[in-house]
Amino acid sequence: MKKNSRKVMLALLLSVIMLFQCTQASAAEGEIKYDFDRIEVVYAAEFAVSPRYAAAEHWLTTLAGGTDKPVHILYGIVHLFTGEQFIEEQFISMSGEGGSERFLSNSMSNEFDELSMLKKQTSIQFWSGKKLDESTVVKDYTQPIKSVTLVQSFDQQGLLTGYQLNAAPLFRKDNPPAPDYYVSSYVSDPSSLVHTGELNGAKVESEPEVQSDQPLEEVSILSSSDPANAGQRTIQADTLKQLGLFMGTNYGYQLGDPITRAQGAVMLLRLSGEADDAARAQLKSSFTDVKSSHWAVQSIAYAVSKGYVKGIGNGQFAPDRLMTGKEFLTLINRLLGYPNATTSNAAELSRNNGLLTVDAATRLANAKPFLRGDMVEVVYAALQTKQAGKTSTLLQSLVEEKGSISVELATASGLYVKPNVPAYYIPKPGSDPMDSIEQAIRQKLDSK
Repeated sequence: MKKNSRKVMLALLLSVIMLFQCTQASAAEGEIKYDFDRIEVVYAAEFAVSPRYAAAEHWLTTLAGGTDKPVHILYGIVHLFTGEQFIEEQFISMSGEGGSERFLSNSMSNEFDELSMLKKQTSIQFWSGKKLDESTVVKDYTQPIKSVTLVQSFDQQGLLTGYQLNAAPLFRKDNPPAPDYYVSSYVSDPSSLVHTGELNGAKVESEPEVQSDQPLEEVSILSSSDPANAGQRTIQADTLKQLGLFMGTNYGYQLGDPITRAQGAVMLLRLSGEADDAARAQLKSSFTDVKSSHWAVQSIAYAVSKGYVKGIGNGQFAPDRLMTGKEFLTLINRLLGYPNATTSNAAELSRNNGLLTVDAATRLANAKPFLRGDMVEVVYAALQTKQAGKTSTLLQSLVEEKGSISVELATASGLYVKPNVPAYYIPKPGSDPMDSIEQAIRQKLDSK
């Protein structure tokens, strides 16, 4: 067991603030009752903390899965509204290999620098003894209390520099530990922090992880079907690469090379958001010409299992056979929600559903050969095309429904605009209030 030895606290301004205040208290001692019809998330954060030291026999160590295991944190500051009035609460969810716990805050203290009078730290104490039971906040002292303190550290500009999670031993109400006494301590990994909202009077935003938009070296930009647009296609290829949809080879994008049936199947799975599913499935090929060593064997087997593509007969797939423009347009139109698309009507469908202009549909359907640059043009257009019977585009589906492309990367591509997120989260009737608070915080993070 260790004692936090912060002996030098210059001009410590310590204020313990009970984080719930209400004018309507129930008759029962230890209960505060309020109804809330919506939740506003002021600040939301998600990050991992790793142990500096962890007591072997401690509930948080068990939750983490061992003394050397990290803990995943979901944290939020929320306003629980009833009409125009609200109560502020702070919420923490801790999860690891051994389980999870969710607490509400019980108290908070601030530490200020003596000279600058700027806030150095905020410590929020969370107790398992404080619970939400429907619309009632209940302080339950009948069981040993689990307690953690989340410490926020700030720089001279008042910006967050990191988190620390300290855990006290189990205790009873009549014998609580000293505020600075804890047996386990974890520190945050800065690279894992994703947060949004307002903290310490300032707005915060995580930096998007945007892949480099520099084209690969030795890029061939020749496309026989439309040589005039070669430069534009390189830009489009850069965007697709940024989105993780088009990787190129060791020799660059090779936009002037024809595409094969194997390459077409792989691209189809990326556009359907199922590339990772195919890798996890590890299906074996039933085709005699697709060996287990083939680079696209898992993608081909998965696409066939889903009915997206078929073999050519006699137990063969012909992975290296060139794919025609009509074949690729057929696959893309089916992906957009037109199951009756065929090679004979693919060009017409592409014109009618807004995928391509009249001239482009004719040119690409009849391209001989159909090149990687042609594929880039079609895919770039498909991402911005609305799906059949829906108001959302293919890219919106990949971001908002499939989650295969992050909001940050999609926004950085210039092809996606983040949807307007409701200012409030409306709990579902009869839902667990702790679930509602957690969902509101996740919605705030997902809207970044």
